[in-house]
Amino acid sequence: MSDGAEILRLQTISKIFDGYVMLILVGIGTVGNLLNIFVFIRLKMLRQMPTPVFMITSNIGSLILFWSSRFPRCILNITGIDLLVGSIFYCKVRWLLGRWSLNMPFTCICLASIDRFFNTSRNVRYHHFFTLKRAYSIVIIFSLVYLIIFIPDAIYYSGYSCTASAKDRATYKDFVAYFNLIATNILSMIILGIFSLLTWYNLCYGTSVGRNRLQQQVNRMMMVEFAMAFVTTLPNFIYNIYAQATQSTVKSQLRLTQESLWSTVSATINFTIHAGTFYMYMVVSPAYRRNVRRAMWVQKQNHVIPQKVQLQNLRFF
Repeated sequence: MSDGAEILRLQTISKIFDGYVMLILVGIGTVGNLLNIFVFIRLKMLRQMPTPVFMITSNIGSLILFWSSRFPRCILNITGIDLLVGSIFYCKVRWLLGRWSLNMPFTCICLASIDRFFNTSRNVRYHHFFTLKRAYSIVIIFSLVYLIIFIPDAIYYSGYSCTASAKDRATYKDFVAYFNLIATNILSMIILGIFSLLTWYNLCYGTSVGRNRLQQQVNRMMMVEFAMAFVTTLPNFIYNIYAQATQSTVKSQLRLTQESLWSTVSATINFTIHAGTFYMYMVVSPAYRRNVRRAMWVQKQNHVIPQKVQLQNLRFF
């Protein structure tokens, strides 16, 4: 097979992943994230814990990521139509909120791993290290920091063609590349790995237990999510390190196409964490499945059953 034919084949595979496969993830992820948000907000006992604050923010970030960044790219790969062209507002939203939503969900997962570590500590004083007020404050601070960092891209990309001058953006492009590599990938992976292992140690060997069943089920759900986040992020993490290490290397067109396919497939794997948390919770936690049914039932019966009866019937675990 000639290089030209191989390049064309690899580009076709890349478009399938970046178009159809990602569009399926967008649809599945939108439904799952909305259901997660509904359940976390609907059930009072979950609303009173700091971990759901981080998870709700992560779900919101994933939704914004899907519709500000991935959906227009899917449409471009499938139909050749660029939704960003002709809409200055959508262009600005894509480059500001798209960047924000790429970082915020994983940051919140890391924060949840830290919260679970403190919550499972044998030292009871650490159990309330993250209060609701503190959790909200941390989320707001990180959100503002990310928005400030990524404002330049919303300025550089402008006009009805939604393009940016490569010369004007050269320095900032290098900054974003290193920021994504160091903060988004290396630092986040280290934090998630360390606190997940420490939480696992506390659960297996610590004497932290006297916790209620709600906390135990949340710990179980979070540990599975931490493992899923780590595994699905690893291929993209390796690719980003490789891309930075070989950026000065002269590459053939075939090698560039192969690397592009690697990048697309690893990004698709990475996006399963944004799309699959609800379904993962449903698989690993029978209690969460019951809570989903109860949340739906309470919604339907809200105007029929007196509140006192609702509270008596709403056993969480």
